[in-house]
Amino acid sequence: MSLLAQVTTTKQWDLGESELPPVRMNIQGTDGIGKSTFGAAAPSPIFIQAEDGLNFINVARFPVANTWQEILDQLKALVVEDHTYRTVVLDTTDAACTKSEAHACETNGWKSIDAPGFGKGYTFVGELWVHLLQGLNVLYEQKKMNIILLSHVESKIHNDPLTESYDRYAMRCAKKVNALIKDWVDFNFFANYQTEIQKDGSKNRAVSYGNRALYTKFAAGYDAKSRVGLPDKIDFTWTAFAESYAAALNK
Repeated sequence: MSLLAQVTTTKQWDLGESELPPVRMNIQGTDGIGKSTFGAAAPSPIFIQAEDGLNFINVARFPVANTWQEILDQLKALVVEDHTYRTVVLDTTDAACTKSEAHACETNGWKSIDAPGFGKGYTFVGELWVHLLQGLNVLYEQKKMNIILLSHVESKIHNDPLTESYDRYAMRCAKKVNALIKDWVDFNFFANYQTEIQKDGSKNRAVSYGNRALYTKFAAGYDAKSRVGLPDKIDFTWTAFAESYAAALNK
């Protein structure tokens, strides 16, 4: 068959929420914003716990993974065993990244991830994450599962080549791992409380009423992207995302 004969166009969707195509998604968010709650509301979820943070959420979960190998073993179980789960949630990428660095050091006999020099330690860690993402992709493509990665953020200085440096939120993972995740997912969202800036004399005062939002497009203060045309900001619930996702596909 010629290459031209294999050319296809994107299919048109006219689907309800229960039939939406699976997603590969990363949720970046500040501590306590509700990332795990969001993942638990996705269809038939199961959590891979790289840290212990589900004590107050009633959702299926593997035992807390103490090592990188345990994370891989749990992922493999979802790949090779029969089950009815429709979503896998990795909670969190930064905790998993810490375990991948420890695994790299143990495997290579390094005292620290910086010990081999010239960024070789982080290159090895990147290769570990490529393997993990490939496994998640099997669940996405073959078992039609949603993939949701949860990521803590912290304020870091961003050196913008076009402007002066400024602070912005960034994932806590190693830089190479951050880049792999952001390239791999179709949706990289930023979750935060909605905040208004009010003038208080000569000073600015931030005011928040506890409303949470999911930001879908890049801004100076954070990374975000969506491969479909979503609103710039939606409510931080799975239902709100699914409704916006369905509407974007039906366009």
